[in-house]
Amino acid sequence: MPRLNIYENISINHSFNQQTVSWEILKIHGVYIPGSISFNNIAIYLVRSGTIAKTLSVSFGLYSLNGSTLSLANSASQSNSGGASSIWLTLGTSTTQDISPGNWYLGIVGATTGANSFLMVGNVSNAPMSGGGYAGRFVRGIYSVSTNGLPSSIATSDMNIEGTYGIGSNLIHSYILISA
Repeated sequence: MPRLNIYENISINHSFNQQTVSWEILKIHGVYIPGSISFNNIAIYLVRSGTIAKTLSVSFGLYSLNGSTLSLANSASQSNSGGASSIWLTLGTSTTQDISPGNWYLGIVGATTGANSFLMVGNVSNAPMSGGGYAGRFVRGIYSVSTNGLPSSIATSDMNIEGTYGIGSNLIHSYILISA
């Protein structure tokens, strides 16, 4: 297996857009990582709008799936303050971890203070589906409990498919870079 220096969860060939994000909603989506990578840094692209200074706190979680339970393997958190700008928010993990090739699940949750107008850049071409739980294999979803943290363990039955919350919550899957 090849060793990766960088991994992006959404191919640059996808159409990107920015969308207002509903915070305190944990979103998780599955990815396949094709090679080993040292999990040290995560970068998430965000846009702050308006003239009022605001603070954003973001938590990122790397989850594994065993049966019907998502387990937190590693995490990172970061806060950032300021006015209108586009930023790459860089988060350092608490512990360096070697990610093996295979299926992993990326979770992101955030909270804001000040005017609640942060935009997240990502893939917004996912069509909304009807709300409720998953009947088949878990691929992506929204945690059914409002939170500003990362649970260490989540039953996939506690994840709702897109369509449960407003459109801003459903279609955005953040553009995330993982680097060694």
